[in-house]
Amino acid sequence: MSKVRFVVDQNGVRYELGELLGRGGQGAVYAVKGGRLAVKLVAGRGQKHRELIRNQFTHVRRLPVGELSLAKPLEMLRPPHTGYVMELLTGMVPIKRILAPPKNEEVPIFEWYLRSGGLRRRLLTLGRAAHILAQLHGKGLAYSDPSPANIFISDDPSFAEVWFIDTDNLRYESAPGSLSNVYTPGYGAPEVVQGKSGVTTLTDVHAFAVIAFQVLALVHPFIGDLVNDGDPELEEQAFAGLLPWIDDTEDDRNRASFGIPRDWVLSPLLSKMFQKTFEAGRNKPSDRPGAAEWAERLFAAADATIRCTDCGSTFYFNKSRCSWCDAERPTFATAVFHLWDPNHGAAGGILTKPQRGEPLPVIVGHGAVTSTTAFIVTRRLAFDLQGPGADEPVVEASLSRDRISLRSLDGKSYPLFSVSGDRQTVVSDRPQTFRLVPKQASWRLHLGETGRLHRVLSFELRPGRES
Repeated sequence: MSKVRFVVDQNGVRYELGELLGRGGQGAVYAVKGGRLAVKLVAGRGQKHRELIRNQFTHVRRLPVGELSLAKPLEMLRPPHTGYVMELLTGMVPIKRILAPPKNEEVPIFEWYLRSGGLRRRLLTLGRAAHILAQLHGKGLAYSDPSPANIFISDDPSFAEVWFIDTDNLRYESAPGSLSNVYTPGYGAPEVVQGKSGVTTLTDVHAFAVIAFQVLALVHPFIGDLVNDGDPELEEQAFAGLLPWIDDTEDDRNRASFGIPRDWVLSPLLSKMFQKTFEAGRNKPSDRPGAAEWAERLFAAADATIRCTDCGSTFYFNKSRCSWCDAERPTFATAVFHLWDPNHGAAGGILTKPQRGEPLPVIVGHGAVTSTTAFIVTRRLAFDLQGPGADEPVVEASLSRDRISLRSLDGKSYPLFSVSGDRQTVVSDRPQTFRLVPKQASWRLHLGETGRLHRVLSFELRPGRES
């Protein structure tokens, strides 16, 4: 396959193959020279196999997934090649680029981690990948072969766009041992590797969790010192789920002396997600968290990060010092989202003045704003919007010493009430500024109609080192 230079599609169009973009469990993907296209070449195993693959490609093109960030087949290839042509988004690279620094990279690993986007960018990227999987699973489909070679991300570390290629494997659940049970070594779920199960949404989330752990901690969850220093058979056992994962809470045989410290890159809830996936979920797939829960936890973790004013890295704001350079955490304000029910605590009827009620105790989102980094309230945070449009800005918050300034970015106005309810104003495109008092809730910004259930945002000052 690596010697192929040209392929021809069913319409007779000839394509010259360029850079190898990645290999998966069923073939390889190449960029097409001189265009925004790519070619997936599938390793043929006889005429019958090729015909089955062609039928699968035709089936995928008819699936109702047009609104998802998936690269669907555009044209099939002519024999002797089996594969298809697909659109290649410019400025996108495989996520494997941020799993480990290049072998010729001589900078410290922590510096490379920051240069490739840092913690927040990794969390956002993974959250968006999990959301795409959740949308796919919501249609009853499994992606089948998630791997670092077929999840594409923005090449520019300032962005966190995600696109799935290799979509010829989309399918409904398959039977054990069927032709469709493809997987990339190291990412196949134990039950698939052992031949006990076909591909399912739960095998998808196992593969995704492996990728997510590598992206965040720069170590494979099943390649600890035992496997890394042992015979090849141990790696096979580990991938088949016959050995503990590296952070197993009850079995320390396969601990890893390498990788990023977990408390630097995993929030407590993310640690529990990986634990559920790789311990109880290792042999009991139904115990694995689903893709929607992964997306929720990853986005929440990203929102809980703050940027260090010394080294520029992002770290969790519940830490008093930067995880990467040990600088003291700067002064910042937490942005906390609660649900607001106008009937909460009311004696009959809808309250006409939101300040008379109290927000429901459950926190549905959070973020942070510093003097150097504004906080953007997106439609995801303001209205719990998922999918297209979720990243559109709604409100911007900026901090200057103990004063916070709010302004609308979407052309709408939002009511702002004091905690006591004595004063109210409106946040529009003209900034509203007010003073924050340490460890006290601030004014409440209502992100929706006050007579209906909606989200309300308040800020609290957290003093630290002055930046």
